[in-house]
Amino acid sequence: MASPNAIRVLLLGTSFGASIHAPGFSSHPAFRLVGVASGHADNARRVAEQYGIPHATDDWKRLLDTVDADLVSIVTPVDLHYPMARAALDRGRHVLCEKPFMLNQAQAKDLAALAREKGLVNAINHEFRHFPARATLTRWIEQGRLGSVEHLVVRDRIPGWARNLSRRVTWLTEKQRGGGFLGALGSHHIDQLLLWGGPVQRVFCRLRSLAAAGPDAGAAHRAISADDCFTLLLDFRSGATGLVDLFGGSRVRRERFEAYGSEDAFVIRDGYHIGRPRDDGTLEEEPIPADLTFAPTPEAPLLAPFRVKVEMLRAAIQDGSHATPDFAWGVEVQKILDAARLSDQSGEWVAVEA
Repeated sequence: MASPNAIRVLLLGTSFGASIHAPGFSSHPAFRLVGVASGHADNARRVAEQYGIPHATDDWKRLLDTVDADLVSIVTPVDLHYPMARAALDRGRHVLCEKPFMLNQAQAKDLAALAREKGLVNAINHEFRHFPARATLTRWIEQGRLGSVEHLVVRDRIPGWARNLSRRVTWLTEKQRGGGFLGALGSHHIDQLLLWGGPVQRVFCRLRSLAAAGPDAGAAHRAISADDCFTLLLDFRSGATGLVDLFGGSRVRRERFEAYGSEDAFVIRDGYHIGRPRDDGTLEEEPIPADLTFAPTPEAPLLAPFRVKVEMLRAAIQDGSHATPDFAWGVEVQKILDAARLSDQSGEWVAVEA
């Protein structure tokens, strides 16, 4: 049960918002959900009833104006992130924003500057970085166990629309609304590689829309304009190199991270296992530090790492610590996303603004 002095939360969005954000906040005693908005009033009422939220509406602006709150959690399509986050900051509310953060650098820089000016807690929900194996590698790199980081690889395989014709066709398939796997999942991978490899000086990228050209594609799939596959090469300012290869035409979901340094190398097989690669392709597993572990939530795999983010927000709001990644970090991720799209258009390497 939330305390009488709980941090009051407005939830904007009822898809991922209902499955991850709502249970994440409602299960933490320092938070209390006081309002929910959705583009569909029925969805807002459903989530409100499920989590005992007193205010539900299909008008997010009215919700911001009429319901007192401390934190606004934005879980909507990316083209709504900028107006919602700006409105929340203007009203003096702390903000948690889903990824991809913004549509472009201009929006990202404006919000980072406004949040800094207002002195408000601001964070982006790159919760993947909190998975125990990833957090462990982050610590080891900071401790110097790899020596100098030399090469980072992400291999991501997804049964996207090209292989799963029952997969919902939503805003995520619309390029003009900020859809596509480069933003939806590539932003997570870029966040992670920036954390491990440091600043990036240039990128080369190729985007594809496999589903739209598939022989089994129906009318809805042929209308897909956003990418569902991409290959992204990165040159880090340190001299290290990186590769993110996401293929949306897989039959099964698989993800693998590889980190090579001058002193050691590690592979992350999933969010809970890390080890050194053996010659036969298996892992010599390494134990994860106890303070970085948490119980998985198989019913909603992203709920467990999101709870780490929720506690981080509590500490930032109540204790004055720093929530990460913040909007300024989101600008750096956005620079790489923008450069990647320019590279795909030009067929050339594109420099990333320092």
